[in-house]
Amino acid sequence: MIVDLYFGSCRVTVDAGSGLIAKLRRDFSWFSTQRVPSQRRVGVTAVLQPPDWSEVRGWYFFTHFNGRVYGWGDRRWVRYSDSLVAYDAAANHGRVASLDDERLYHYTYYLIIALVGMELDALGFHRFHALGVAVEGRTALFSMPITGGKTTLGLALMKDPAVELYSEDTPLIDRRGFVHPFAVRLSLREGHAATIPVQFLRKKNDPVSGRKILLDLEYHGLDRIAEAPGANALVFWSVKSRKPRPSVRALPSWRSLALLLYQIVVGKDCPQRAEVILRLSPGGIRMIAALLHSRALAGWALWRSSRSYRFYMSPDIAANAEFIKQFIRAHGA
Repeated sequence: MIVDLYFGSCRVTVDAGSGLIAKLRRDFSWFSTQRVPSQRRVGVTAVLQPPDWSEVRGWYFFTHFNGRVYGWGDRRWVRYSDSLVAYDAAANHGRVASLDDERLYHYTYYLIIALVGMELDALGFHRFHALGVAVEGRTALFSMPITGGKTTLGLALMKDPAVELYSEDTPLIDRRGFVHPFAVRLSLREGHAATIPVQFLRKKNDPVSGRKILLDLEYHGLDRIAEAPGANALVFWSVKSRKPRPSVRALPSWRSLALLLYQIVVGKDCPQRAEVILRLSPGGIRMIAALLHSRALAGWALWRSSRSYRFYMSPDIAANAEFIKQFIRAHGA
């Protein structure tokens, strides 16, 4: 079974079994409804069968997320205990083989994310590990560590119909500093899904981070995705605090620039898959150099057009959401 996903002008064609395709359609439901001319194309094949270990070529490169990476040039193989991921940069095609349904799904999903991220990089759209929303049209980005509370804050903010979503995890930044949507299903801890209707939820056993609950975008509605590019963003570098009330203070300009360049240029905490990005061929080295230059331009442009704050979040989730909405309405013009 085949499905096409449209990430802007990048089209991804996935060939897999019907069960896996159904899961991916739910993951990328907003992108499965797009139909735009394709500048770049990616192919992904996923097969529920034993990996053919004999196809692995090249020298051992490094180990990444428990996968042993082989191949030094434009072809790459990642060998896990029971699964194999292969990538051919010349053909722009990836392949996943596993006898385990959950592993096949996991590695296929993140291969798509990695290849799409690389293609969007080439088009000048770069991921920033943050929650991105628009409050009555005012764009706000919340950067925090993994498990820092992006999803929790996002769910609390989205209870307000005046709030739209760019991305719960990785909104896109272009070289003008504008924010663009990259909306995929949300990943929750089990306790946060108690009040959500079960038809919007799925369970997933992640081989890296354990058991997760996946939340479809349809829970809030695809019409709640912020399609218009967001300019003059407010950037909140968010940390958890034990204080009873949330607070905000301005961040020094130099500190904001350093953080933005580091996060965007390195792609910190973005699922970009080093085994795909790091290619030691002449073409691969040129690609990495161009990618870093373009990301630096995007980080610089975002810094010039944005204002940055330190956001101290209290233990009260609802209070955090209400406080930050009022702050954005007052300062986001």
